[in-house]
Amino acid sequence: MSFAISLVAGNLFVASLIAVLAWIVGRGGRRSPLAHVLWLAFFVKLVTPPLVPLAIDWHIPQTWQTGSDADLTLALCIVWITGVVFLVVRGSLRFIRFRSLVRHEGSVDIKATEFVRTLLASQRSPQVIRLPVRVSPMLFGFGARAVIVCPDELWAVLDASEREAFLAHEAAHYRRRDHWVRWIEWLASATYWWFPGVYWARMQLERHEEACCDAWAVRKLGSSPRKYAETLLRVVDFISDSSIGIPRLASGMQPTDTLEERLRVLMRHHGVDDVAPAMKVTAGAMCFAMWIVHPVIAPTDRPITKSSHPKAMSLPQKTDAWIPPPQPLQKSPLIEMPEFPTGFWNQSPERQWADFELSLPDARLVAEAGRGVRIEFVDRQPLVFNTGEIAALAEIPQTHRVVIGGNDGKLKLWDLIAGEPVSLIGQHSSTVTSVVYDERAGLISGDSLGSVIRWDLQSGRMLAVWSVPDTPIQSVRFSTDGTTLAILTGSWNRDSLSQRIYFVGSRSLEMVESTVETCGTAVVMPWMDTDWVGIQWCGKVVDLKTQTTIGTIPKTTVSSLVIAEKGVRFLFKGQLPGGHQQDAQANE
Repeated sequence: MSFAISLVAGNLFVASLIAVLAWIVGRGGRRSPLAHVLWLAFFVKLVTPPLVPLAIDWHIPQTWQTGSDADLTLALCIVWITGVVFLVVRGSLRFIRFRSLVRHEGSVDIKATEFVRTLLASQRSPQVIRLPVRVSPMLFGFGARAVIVCPDELWAVLDASEREAFLAHEAAHYRRRDHWVRWIEWLASATYWWFPGVYWARMQLERHEEACCDAWAVRKLGSSPRKYAETLLRVVDFISDSSIGIPRLASGMQPTDTLEERLRVLMRHHGVDDVAPAMKVTAGAMCFAMWIVHPVIAPTDRPITKSSHPKAMSLPQKTDAWIPPPQPLQKSPLIEMPEFPTGFWNQSPERQWADFELSLPDARLVAEAGRGVRIEFVDRQPLVFNTGEIAALAEIPQTHRVVIGGNDGKLKLWDLIAGEPVSLIGQHSSTVTSVVYDERAGLISGDSLGSVIRWDLQSGRMLAVWSVPDTPIQSVRFSTDGTTLAILTGSWNRDSLSQRIYFVGSRSLEMVESTVETCGTAVVMPWMDTDWVGIQWCGKVVDLKTQTTIGTIPKTTVSSLVIAEKGVRFLFKGQLPGGHQQDAQANE
């Protein structure tokens, strides 16, 4: 953004220099051809980048580099762009609308068109279109499709010589390609709509443009300047009578703020004066140099040198006082550093944080950081989800279907064989944190606001609700026999939300046992027949009854257990040491 502002500032600076040169050359209106070229260079410079930029370092004060100034700059840029878009759209719509009017209401005057073709001595001359609408006479269009527009009412009040003078003036606009200049002028004016110099330059451009067309028309017709001036006054009287405007993208025989100057130059000098070759070369060289080379501000933060630093300047001068020699550095005894800490939290995070098989043959769930969650199949394309789309998952045995809960609170039933959702079971008011299913108790889910709901899988009706307000549900898990539900609440990584485990009936969701406090637990799972274990995020497996660690499991397994319940077989098979492993296998 700073580069764009620097570029605009440089363009305005150089264009202003060209404007000063054009004003000096065009004073009095007698050097209009050269002045017109210089004013045209002014508009071209506004919309073209520098061909040879000259970088100028500029130190930006620290007070200008604050966030509020950046916000103000952004706001000004938005206002600028809004103005540009508005003017471009409005100008385009007006151009299209007037073009449609000329096409549908206008009629070609063949005789007048032939006269214009004779004046220009070219077959590619504009047609003369007469309109039954009171508009300003003009040259309208772009390129070879431009036309000369004249209202029938004005055509009727002009005699033959006055019509020829009018047509000669418009033909001069076409010969000079002024209808192309209008587009450059319009583009620059729309881009710099906030710069007052653009509007003054536009008046100066049209002033010298009209003077050049007047001179060419008088010279081409060979008529007296007085007769041409009378025609000009009649057209001015016609336009001023009804305050008729002219479209922005048109050139016409229109009055200017310097009408008196036009008539004086026309009558006294029979047109504009020829510019001396030396002045042409000098003005052209100056304009060309400014047009291709101009300064581009390059903001820099200059470091403060030692000589300019106030503290450096205030240092005492050198004196002859005795200065003691430097003492040799004494070696300090080596300090033994402690060993680098080791443990779970010092390990680098694993990219793959969940990976386990589903009940559907040849299907497994894989979750990777930054890549979302996908359910992979051997014989077809995987189902890919964003991380927020699968916060918890429960399988419905023997059906090849799963219930998926997401951050949007919705519980959806998915058919893995069809690869699409079957129905919306229900919706929580916040993120679903855990989902479990048991054939005897049905479907149960918990959310981040502390609600646990038992659902009817077929109808989506809520059968029972349990809640602890403003306390998130970490996990819900069925006991081995399916009669009890362990609800882990709180947050494992927030001291303000201590974790508690509630044991409730799996169907009524009513309290059946006292609560147990825990810390750092990710999920609670059944162990043996009546015991429970808490699995911590660091991988420790803790017996809730004795509060002793009975083993450890990998972090990937912990994450897998949080997202989906796989039971004791999945949790402990081949992962716990000694007797615990044998007990687990016996329990299977």
